[in-house]
Amino acid sequence: MPQVFDIRSVTIDPHYLTACVRVADGAPLTTDQDLVGTTLVYRLLPDITEHACLGDRGTTFKDAMPATELAHLLEHVTVELMARTGLAGEISSGRTMPSRAADADERTFDIQLSCPDDVLTAASLSSAVWICEWAFNHGDATTEPDVNAIVDGLVNLVNRVA
Repeated sequence: MPQVFDIRSVTIDPHYLTACVRVADGAPLTTDQDLVGTTLVYRLLPDITEHACLGDRGTTFKDAMPATELAHLLEHVTVELMARTGLAGEISSGRTMPSRAADADERTFDIQLSCPDDVLTAASLSSAVWICEWAFNHGDATTEPDVNAIVDGLVNLVNRVA
């Protein structure tokens, strides 16, 4: 399975986890460049379309999802997983922007996620990467991610670490 995302660095402070993420060469940069992968993500997590999204295309992620950066989609998948655990508080949020890293190019983004618990946030990001890797490699039903099992695993992980 070709890699879609390269997480270059992760910084955690008391309020945010910021990941510098590069979309791999050869992978689609935007959702409209791979509608099959985008649709697979949507079918797994349809609630992401209702997320508030303060971009320039409207007020919900539904407005942005048809043509946004894969890193932005990754942000919303991560936030959705965090929200589904019930451990992230009432508001889970994120922000995706072009990276400020010295070696950044047009495929490199900083994803800033609210960080109520660093284990929850980091594990949710990792799970979101796995879901997106599956989708944008056009995974089949035999390997389809079980979102409920992923969420249960996240909850168990956080409870064991706490």
